[in-house]
Amino acid sequence: MGVLKFLVWTTCAVGLGVFLARGNVDGRSPLEHMERTWKRSMNPSTVDRVKGRVGDALEDAKDAVSQKSANAAGPRERITAEDRAAIDNIIAKKK
Repeated sequence: MGVLKFLVWTTCAVGLGVFLARGNVDGRSPLEHMERTWKRSMNPSTVDRVKGRVGDALEDAKDAVSQKSANAAGPRERITAEDRAAIDNIIAKKK
């Protein structure tokens, strides 16, 4: 039953897509109507501003990451001099 349901919904979705791309409503496809409406209602300058903000934010993030990685020191060692001497002593005994 699940497979049949999947096939029916897939067929409906494909049919809707074909209709939107090739159907004819008032001499144009529904997709063309949607595109015209989008272009008329959406202010291009708004879209450009949003793109600009996203681009600026991306560049700022890249700069922050590159600065942190360039300035970052290696990991701090938490081993005391006594611990280091003990480890060196163990290594010397194994040789």
